[in-house]
Amino acid sequence: MSSPTPHHVRVGDNLDVLPTLDGPFDLIYLDPPYNTGGRVVTAYDDDRDDWTSFMRDRLAQLPRLLAETGIVIASIDDREIHHLRILLDECLGADNFVGTVVWDGSTINSAHLLSVSHDYLVIYAADLAALQASGTRWRQERPDAEMVLEAATDAWRTAAGDRAEAQKRFRSWLSPLRATLPRGLTEYDRIDEHGRLYRVSDPGAPSVQKGRSFRPLTHPTTGQACPVPKRGWRMSDASMDRMLAAGMIEFGPDHTTQPKLKRLLADNSTAVPRSVFRQEREGARHLASIPGTGEFPVPKDVDVLARWFSTVAGPDATILDPFLGSGTTIEVAMRLNGTDGGIRHVTGIALDEGGIVENVLAPRLDHCEQVYGDEVDLSRERAVAPTVAG
Repeated sequence: MSSPTPHHVRVGDNLDVLPTLDGPFDLIYLDPPYNTGGRVVTAYDDDRDDWTSFMRDRLAQLPRLLAETGIVIASIDDREIHHLRILLDECLGADNFVGTVVWDGSTINSAHLLSVSHDYLVIYAADLAALQASGTRWRQERPDAEMVLEAATDAWRTAAGDRAEAQKRFRSWLSPLRATLPRGLTEYDRIDEHGRLYRVSDPGAPSVQKGRSFRPLTHPTTGQACPVPKRGWRMSDASMDRMLAAGMIEFGPDHTTQPKLKRLLADNSTAVPRSVFRQEREGARHLASIPGTGEFPVPKDVDVLARWFSTVAGPDATILDPFLGSGTTIEVAMRLNGTDGGIRHVTGIALDEGGIVENVLAPRLDHCEQVYGDEVDLSRERAVAPTVAG
């Protein structure tokens, strides 16, 4: 049996703690004060110049702590995103900006002029060129893909291997969901003779390219040649032979119809993450469900962070959270480790303002240790006194 993954929490002002840490970290997650005008931290006075200075001093520590292919994800809202972008450009380099993700969380019904329902995840790489050269490809599970695949499997099983009947049953299940499921998912509405769910795609090459096949395919029923795309097939002769052998070419009713390529949903259940997504906010509700935890302003969502942490960092990632707050980052790592057997390790820095560590963070971490089995070293004996402005 493997030993529990250890996570470490340093209690104090991150300005003092960050210089004492050693990297490299694969992922640094930032959830800084949003400078909303409320007294959230004692380190600045909710003035924009003070906030900018507060952030610049802390962000300056990031480059030395990041792995060569490390990633920074920063949560922020409309009020300070432009200032945060400038600061991150300064400390990490504008050329290392990856993109901004818009998270539409919910409607704010109390708004008078505009219902602002979104936050941002600003993403930077330590070295974007090195990250791209490493061959890294980010993928996320397509929402509802597993549900659709399970429905197709059920249809195939209940139809006892009858392809036409299985397809009829599956399309009957899918029909009322077409308006709500992504179009890219509902296009997968065919079941082949092996029970595989698929869609068809254009077999033609986008342009004339060397090595592309122009070989006519013989229709399996009529024995005559089928039309060849004007610019040739998308693949070479060898690739075409492999696809034919694997049953990945769909022929029409006769040789007058151009064959199509099969695309299996099982092979395409992940996709490049999109820069806009919608997911209801559950952070406050989830935190309130943990026994013994007190109130905390706007805790981050476990599901949202899990989605992005698993996208940009591997199962053995080292993660730094300089603004640990209620401890969401550690719970995310524990949950992911429990799901995929990973050994993600989090180092967090917690500012103990207003009893947050005792009333929120410690009870949450105790609960998560019991649920997931990872261990947390909450280092009170090494705590650094908070820096209070003026």
